[in-house]
Order: sequence, then C-alpha cells, then structure tokens
Amino acid sequence: MEALTESARRRRSPLVVGLDPMPGRLPAPLRSLEEDEVERTREFCLGVLEAVAEEAAAIKLQAACYERLGPEGMRVYRELIEASGGLGLPVIADVKRGDIGEVAAAYAEAHLEVYGASCVTVNPYMGEDAVVPFLEKVRELGRGGGVFVLVATSNPSAAGVQSSTNPPLFEVAARLVERLGLDQGGHPDAGAVVGATRPEVGKRVRELLPEHLFLVPGYGAQGGGVREVVPLLDERGSGVLVNSSRGVLYAYEGRPDLDWKDAAREAARWAREDLLSGGVRAG
Repeated sequence: MEALTESARRRRSPLVVGLDPMPGRLPAPLRSLEEDEVERTREFCLGVLEAVAEEAAAIKLQAACYERLGPEGMRVYRELIEASGGLGLPVIADVKRGDIGEVAAAYAEAHLEVYGASCVTVNPYMGEDAVVPFLEKVRELGRGGGVFVLVATSNPSAAGVQSSTNPPLFEVAARLVERLGLDQGGHPDAGAVVGATRPEVGKRVRELLPEHLFLVPGYGAQGGGVREVVPLLDERGSGVLVNSSRGVLYAYEGRPDLDWKDAAREAARWAREDLLSGGVRAG
C-alpha cells in the first residue's frame, strides 16, 4: 500500500476521487456534442482528472462504468490509469472480483499488470482463495500496491448479511485481512473496504485491524461525513483513504456559477479540507 500512503503524505490529502461516470449525468455541453458516448465519457473523465489532480491522493475507477461501453470503454479505462500515473496518482481498480484459482489470477493479471492499476477491490465471500491470487500479483509486481477486501460496505442492505451471523461476517472478513496481509514497512498489503455509513461497525473493524489501511466509501453523497470517518482512524489519526465519487463528479449540478471542471476542482478541494480539518491525517 506504500504507493497510496506515500502519495497521500506527499500531497497532504486523504481523499480518493472516484471516476464512476454515468452517461445520463454528463454535463449538458458534453451531451450536446456529436461525439459518441465513449468519447464523451473519455473527455469528461480526463477533464475531471486534470481538475482534481492537486487535491487527491489517488483515483478510483469503477470498472463497470467502462465495461458497459465495450472494448472502446476499456481503452478509456486504460488511458485513465496511464493519465493518472502521469500525474503521480495511483489508481484503485474498483472491480470487486470474487473468483478463485486461475480465474482470480487472470483477473489480477488483467487489472494490475495489463491495465496497470496499483490496487484492486476484492470480494472475500469464497474465502482466502479469492484474495491470495491478487496479493501474489501485487507482490510479484513490487510497485507498492495492494488489495482492498470488502469487509464492511456502505450500502444500506449490507448489515443484513455482514452483521447477521455470530461472529458477524464483517469480523470474519477482517480477520482474513489480518491473516493474509504482509507488512512491507508500512501498512500491510491487504487492506479493508470499510464504509463511513456504519461508524460503530467501522470502529470494531479498526480494533481488529489497527495497522491496516482502509478504503472508505460512503462519504458525501451516501450520507457519511467526517464525524463518521473519525472512528475508523488508527492511533496516529490516519490509516484511511476516503472516497468521494458523485460528490465530485457531479458537483456542477449544484454550482450553476461554475463549469463542470471548476466545480469538480472546488468540490475536491472542499472535501480534502473538510477531512483534514476534521482530524483525518494524510497517509
């Protein structure tokens, strides 16, 4: 995870910006162009990336948003990873893959090696067999990347599964993360996805994983604020990277005085300062 934490410290930012574009919400100036949907999406995402580059520690790409556009969409996906790297921003491939064996290894090779992301998100429902191939690829590449395992997610129905057993499944997943991660001089290379919408659960996950890096969705558009992030912090007041996607991408919808790039920049700047002023340390 060193690529992420070093970027966060260097940029003094705990913010991850998610480039998860939905065609129906692209700015009107882009929707009116004669270009096809792929090219409009490309222009939008590259514009937002450039606008937020000074405020973010990393970029998250939701792979489904590009897969739905077919082969050309995946070319945009790769281009965004390369463009982010050119700006010094590591990329988290939000793929939530959950298969095992050679299939999991193929997914790992695709997103970490072929496309070049620094990190991936992984679903652990099939056990450590679904996580280890990704960690093996991260370690083979040696670029300071990592694997974020879904532990306590931010969606409304998550508790119905993740807290429904004794012990809760989120605790089982957290212990898997603790068991599989290797300390490489900083955070272990297995981290946890822990949403900001259930801070009491996040606090418990932090007790189980005191040294691990958390990727935190649920901040902003999903209702979580900096107060909900604080229980997830480690003893140093850090250990989290907080994602904001819709709150940055579509900030222009609430700022008619700004064009979409300037609105994204201002939203990212506000989120970064909100997190820092609320006690979240970068890195």
